[in-house]
Amino acid sequence: MATLVTSVIFLALLVNILNAAAPTGNATTAAPTRKPWPKPNCGNPNLSNGLRNLFLNMHNRFRGNLARGQTERSAGWGIAPPATLMYRMKYDCNAESYAQQHAGSCNTRPLPPYAMPGYKENQHVLRTVQTTPAGAIQNALATWWSQLARFGMRSNMLFFPSEARRGARNVLSWSKMAWWNNMRVGCSVQNCGTFYFTVCMYQPGGNYFNQHVYQVGAVCSGCPRGQCDGEALCRW
Repeated sequence: MATLVTSVIFLALLVNILNAAAPTGNATTAAPTRKPWPKPNCGNPNLSNGLRNLFLNMHNRFRGNLARGQTERSAGWGIAPPATLMYRMKYDCNAESYAQQHAGSCNTRPLPPYAMPGYKENQHVLRTVQTTPAGAIQNALATWWSQLARFGMRSNMLFFPSEARRGARNVLSWSKMAWWNNMRVGCSVQNCGTFYFTVCMYQPGGNYFNQHVYQVGAVCSGCPRGQCDGEALCRW
């Protein structure tokens, strides 16, 4: 039964993000005077701008759903509460360079902090290459995000040290994706012959003990006036 529930949650997440790569109209039309949101464009030839956009748009789509109070917190536990302030992520080429170094090595051991100064990482191994890089990316991000629905998080979103002691039933990848002021992200994906290895780097990183993943409250009430976009994310 647990396997069935996990499969249903995972499939539901994939359905929700199939259109994540498409830019949303609300984000660009809500305030015409704003500068256009920068599009990812880095010098790394191993990753296309299309895949960079997929990484970025999926992150922001997930964060926007969470900020609006539209994300399941755990099977049977209800919906995660809305956020007063959730920043829209921008794509970071420096973060991508660290992610590419790790993914390109096909060494799936976590990096030590000194190897990625200023960032924290998520990583995912897909034990098949019978898919595309885009498919591997969707699988990785949906798997990380599904931790909230599979394993749960306290309703006040306070990140206690005990979160690091939950073994395999942790939410440590989800929380980096969801951390309110993780404003920069850069990622990479690598076909390692028998598996796909996906890595994302976040800045400032999140997962700080005794702090909140985000402040619970009225949607966008902590975002400066005029900066909240159509996905309930705060521009900066």
